[in-house]
Amino acid sequence: MWNVVLLLMGMLSPYSGGAGLEPASAAGMTAPAVHASWSVHSPAGQGNVFEDFETLNGIALTDRTEDVLRKKGEPLKVTHEPLLGTTEYHYADMTVGLCDGLTEYVHVEPSAKSIRVNGQSVLLTTGELSSALGEPYHEGEDGDVYLRNHQAIKVFKDRTTGDISGVDLFFEE
Repeated sequence: MWNVVLLLMGMLSPYSGGAGLEPASAAGMTAPAVHASWSVHSPAGQGNVFEDFETLNGIALTDRTEDVLRKKGEPLKVTHEPLLGTTEYHYADMTVGLCDGLTEYVHVEPSAKSIRVNGQSVLLTTGELSSALGEPYHEGEDGDVYLRNHQAIKVFKDRTTGDISGVDLFFEE
């Protein structure tokens, strides 16, 4: 019985028992990695409304070509960029960029006057976007970037006038 207790104590000890009494983690055993995320969801008008960016104007970055066609219909124009290997489907007030049959980005023109993020409408004004998206992750010279769960929305702005020149949804790189 006493041997079993000593054996268990030795197995549960944080030390490997070698001459240098080095911790077990240094002897090849590592603690499991714990991945956690914390999302903030505030009422409308309080910022950080969206816990993630699933869709922009009804299109998700996980949509395939056939999903885009089913959701938006036939595009007004299709353009190909052979160097990048992308195809753009142009619709009124928006463009969907596809690569190898998958959505790479969604761009909404300022003529749209509003966007739909996860089905919720947001006016294309600096105040409304700031209220809905919260604090930007990065403020660049051409616009503000908002990140959620490896997806990003960039609001393109003219820094001198404050005018919004477009909104993109894309994967964080």
